This record gives sequence, structure tokens and C-alpha cells, in this order.
Amino acid sequence: MTHEKPLPLAGLRVLDIASLYAAPFAATLLGDFGAEVIKVEPPEGDSFRNTAMWGLVGRNKKSLTLDLRTPTGCEDLLKLVETADVVVQNYPREVLERRGIDWKAMSTRNPRLVMVSVSCFGQTGPYAGRPGSGTIGEGFGGLTGLTGRPDDVPMLSSVALGDAIGAMNAAMGTVAALYWRDMRGGSGQEIDVSLFEPILMAISGACADWSPGNSPQRKGGRLGGGIRNAYRTADGGHVVISASTPRHAAEMAQLAGAEAGTDPDAAVAAWVARHSQADVLEILVAKRLPVAPVNDIDAMLADPQVIARGSLLRTEVNGRPAVLPAPQPKMSESPGSIRSTGAALGEHNAEILGSAGPLPGRAAFAQ
Repeated sequence: MTHEKPLPLAGLRVLDIASLYAAPFAATLLGDFGAEVIKVEPPEGDSFRNTAMWGLVGRNKKSLTLDLRTPTGCEDLLKLVETADVVVQNYPREVLERRGIDWKAMSTRNPRLVMVSVSCFGQTGPYAGRPGSGTIGEGFGGLTGLTGRPDDVPMLSSVALGDAIGAMNAAMGTVAALYWRDMRGGSGQEIDVSLFEPILMAISGACADWSPGNSPQRKGGRLGGGIRNAYRTADGGHVVISASTPRHAAEMAQLAGAEAGTDPDAAVAAWVARHSQADVLEILVAKRLPVAPVNDIDAMLADPQVIARGSLLRTEVNGRPAVLPAPQPKMSESPGSIRSTGAALGEHNAEILGSAGPLPGRAAFAQ
């Protein structure tokens, strides 16, 4: 899982003092593209260390044990902050203030620091202190209310979607802040990442459909009035069809035998139900109509497109077989890579605590 091409974020030092998923995964994304990410863990280890999630939140990171519940651990962290570019954290603000490791304390030690603060509701507003996660962000941000059948209860995603979207948003903000600091003559800053606001971006289409007193509601798998849904095939498989342009919609409706002036979705469902999954895919691909199988992970591991692009990587995490998504997006000259699936607890204590000053290559990012 190594890559010989240069990694674009090499020379950046990131301190990941966060727990759970969203914030640590943001640091993972930076590590995938070459940043030196130091995972600061309590002496007993991160709560995800012995789980399958460790391959997502621990990969490409060094492990340093510090007890941030003690003054000594907090002081050691502040010394590291002096050599860092980024700190990723998700502690409640009052906890950081009480321990003397809040934004004011860190930025005093290092004015060029970028601190990424991840929380459910953000650092401001009346809900700022409330606990929450990506799941809470999905509900509060409107995604859950738009998911599911109209006559049923709202449906949560079966994956930690809010956490993943929040992590991507945090990583994008971090790179933007570093570019502003290093290429535009800016300073360090705190990035306030909530987990509900990236969900608002995800439902921007629903926002566009809104009018006063008329919030968009659940439509099952539909989107607007077009042909867009998941359909069951004759052999028990499923496909997704998204005929969103006028040409696609007209050709799909004609193929399904939909009567003029009626909602074509029922006709499309009936047409798909008469064919096997393979036949539906073959027919619609030949007509250049957008279609795909509804895959599970086993199906994707065997799919020639996924194999050709190396989209999923087989590996081991904690001694067990695992599958990890490859770093995205794909870059022609400086692609990301997975160089490790997680360090042993405290593996890099001596290396990191014995280091001082900026890392080699740091000057390349300074003006």
C-alpha cells in the first residue's frame, strides 16, 4: 500500500487529539495525502483502537500517549503545538479552557496554528454546548426528515454519513486555511466545523425546492418529479435508475411503456420487475441511460470498475481481514496512499517527545 510519487501534504504536522469518528477521520484524510499525523491517545488507548473502525481513524498516523487529564500531559501537548501546523479536536470548549489547552492557549504558543474544532452544533449559538454526533447532525440538519417513505417514520442512514461528510468538510477547510496562511500571507485560525451544516449542503436541492410554509417532504427514493428510484429486479436484485434529463426521462418512460400524462415510476418499476438485474443493466447501458446495480461490499470487491480503479483495498486491521476505501480524490501527480493501518499504542512516544523545532520541509510551506 505504498506509493512512490510525492505526497502533497508532506511537511505538515497534524496533532489529532480527538476521539470517536468525525474529527479523527478528518485527520486521516490529511494523513492520506502525506501529512505527519500524530494521534494523541490516552494511556489506555483510543476507544476505537481495538475495533474495525481503527483502520479508518488510526491509519497513516503515529501514536503518542499523553494523559490530557493531567497538567503534565497538557503541558507536553502545548510544547508539541509549537511545532505543529494543525490541531484537530472535538473536546467541549469548557474542558479545553479548564485544562489550559484551548484556542487562546494554543495560538499564544503558535500564532501560525490552525485548530480544527469539530462539534455537532458548532462553537457558537444557543446549542453550542450540547453533545451530539453525525447522527444528530443528520436529524437536525434535515436529512433524516427527507429519507424514507412518505407514510413511514423518517429513516436514518445505515452508515455514519453525517460524520463522514463532516470530516470531508473539515479537511477541505483545513487545506483552505493552510493555503490562506502560507500562500496569501495570512495567520493561523480556528476552524469551526459543525456536523449539521455540511448536511445542509447535502440537502441543498431540497432547499432549492422550498417555498414559505412548504418544506419538501419524504418521497421514498424519488427526487423531484423525474424517474429516479431503486427498483427490484425479477431475480431479487436491485438497480438504481436516474433518468434526470428530458431525453433520459422520455426514453426510459417509452421503454417501460408508460402512458402519456401519468407518473412513469410505476411503469418503470413494473418493467424492471420483469427482467433480471443483468438484463436491466445490459439494456439500459446499451441505450446510455443512467443505471447501476445496488451493490454490497462483496459485489463491489468483484466489480471490474472498482478493481480497475483500486477503489477498495483489502488489508488487515487488528489482525482481522478488512476493506478500506482508497484515498480520494485520485490525483495524477501526487496521489494519496495508505502507508499503515494504525500504529501500536505509544509506538512513537520516544520519537515525538524527543523531537524539537520544525520538521524538515516545513519551510516549503512558509512565506
